[in-house]
Amino acid sequence: MNQTRLEKYQSDSETQFRKLCQVFDSLNESQFDIVIDHSTDTVHLDARAQHFFVLSTPIPLSQFDSYFTPSNKLIDSSPIRSGTNFRYKGLDKELYHLTAYETRTDSSPQLKHIRFKRIDLFDPSKLTEIEEKLINQRQLFAIISHEMRTPVATLQMLIEDLEQGAPSPEHTEQMKSTVDHLMSVLQDMTQAVNPERALPISKSTFHPNQLLIDAHSQMTRLAELNGMVVKLELIDNENIRLESDKQRIKIIALNLIKNAIHHSKGSAINVKAEWSQRVDKGYFILTVSDDGQGIPREATSKIFEPFERLGTKVDGSGLGLFIVRQSLNELHGDVDVERNEQGGARFVVKIPMVDLNAKQSEPVFRQESKDTSDLLKRLNLLVVEDDPIIRMVSKNLLGKLVNQVDVAENGHIGYEMATSKEYDLILSDFFMPVLDGRQMILKLRREGVEVPIVAVTAAVMGQESEALLDAGANKVIAKPISMNTFLEVVEQCITR
Repeated sequence: MNQTRLEKYQSDSETQFRKLCQVFDSLNESQFDIVIDHSTDTVHLDARAQHFFVLSTPIPLSQFDSYFTPSNKLIDSSPIRSGTNFRYKGLDKELYHLTAYETRTDSSPQLKHIRFKRIDLFDPSKLTEIEEKLINQRQLFAIISHEMRTPVATLQMLIEDLEQGAPSPEHTEQMKSTVDHLMSVLQDMTQAVNPERALPISKSTFHPNQLLIDAHSQMTRLAELNGMVVKLELIDNENIRLESDKQRIKIIALNLIKNAIHHSKGSAINVKAEWSQRVDKGYFILTVSDDGQGIPREATSKIFEPFERLGTKVDGSGLGLFIVRQSLNELHGDVDVERNEQGGARFVVKIPMVDLNAKQSEPVFRQESKDTSDLLKRLNLLVVEDDPIIRMVSKNLLGKLVNQVDVAENGHIGYEMATSKEYDLILSDFFMPVLDGRQMILKLRREGVEVPIVAVTAAVMGQESEALLDAGANKVIAKPISMNTFLEVVEQCITR
C-alpha cells in the first residue's frame, strides 16, 4: 500500500469512525433498562422502558415474559448472553425486535439487570447493523477455526495410531470423548450465531476426576508436540457426585490447558481438582498452573478479552480464555489469575455446584415428572425429516417414550399427514426436498392447524431461525435433539 492510498484509507476510516459515533449516540434514545427480581418474580422498568413497553412498574415476571419470543428466557435465572435477540409483541400488537445484554452489577444473584436496545433486522438502510453483523461473522469463523482445530487434530492423530495396529478400547473411548467434544463445539457455534437460541445449562451428574482424565487424554499429544507434560492431581474422594454442566466445565479445562501449552513456554503443566463443601453449598475448584514465563500483572485484566494474545504470534485466534470467561459467567463461576512459586501462571477456577451424595439424592439422569410421563404415554408425534437414518432413529428412540411416532420424508408428505390426522406435536427439519420446513409450517398455519410445531435444524447461519418463527413455529432447536431436550420441548409446548 503506497503512501497516498494509506493516507486516504486513514482519512476514510476516521470519517467512518466519527459517523459511527454519531449513530451510536443517537441510538442511546432507544435503550432502556429493566431489573428482574427472581425472589419476588417481578420486573422493574426504568422510565424509558415504561414508555416503550407502555407498562407500569413493577409487573409480574410471567406477564412480562408472555410478550416475548423466545419465551421463558427472562423467567430463567440463568444469565442473558450479550447479543441475545427477542421478538416483542406489545399491547399495540406491533412486532418489535430487541437485542439485550446483561449489565449485572448487583451483588444479589436474585437480581438480573438487563439493558434492551431496539433494532431493525430488515431495514437495508441500517448500514451500522450490517457492518456489525460482518464483524460478528468474522469473529464467528475465527471461533470455529479455533475451537474445531483441537478435536479434529486429535481425531487425526488417533486415526494415524489406528493405522499402525489393531483398535484398542482406549482408542475407542478417546474417539468417543473427542466426538462428544466436537458436538459440544458445534452447539456453541449455534449459540454464537443466534444467542437467543442458546442451549440452556444442561445439568448432569459426574465425578470431576473422570472429566479431567478425559481432558488430559485429549491434551497429552498436543503437549508432547510442544515439549511439555501435563500432570494431574485428582480428588481423593470417589463418592462425590457433582451436578452441573459437564461439557461446559470440560471446555473450561481444555482451554486452560491449551492456553498453557501455547503461551507459557514452560515444560510442565499441573492440573489440580479440589472439592470444597460448605454448609449451604459446595465449590468445584480447578487449578491449572505452569512453570513458564508467567503473565505480567498489568495484563491479567486483558487476557480474557476476545482476540487478545499479548503480542504473541502462536497458532490460534486468541479466543480460548474468552470462552473460559463466557462459560464461567453462564455457570456463575469465577477465575483468579496469579503468579505461582515457579514464576509461571496459575489459573484458579471456582464453580458453585451440588454434591448429590451430600444431599442424599439418588437420580443421576433427568427424570420426567409424573405429569410429563402421563402426557408422553398418550402423545401422538409426527417427525418430518428427509434423512432416512435420522427418521429411523427418531422413530425407534422416541417410540419408546410416546404413544405413537409417525414419520414423513418431506414437507409435502408432512403437510398431508398433519391435515388428515390429529397430532399433539410436530418435529420438523428445515431443509427438505419438495417442500421445506418453513413452507410446510406456513401452509399448516394458513389451514388453521394449531398443533405445536418445533423446528429442528442444523442450519444456524443467517436468519433461518427467525424465518421459521415468523412462519409459525413455536420453537427452534438445534440438531441433534437429545432426550433431555425432547422432554423440555414437551413440557414447554404442550398444554396438559
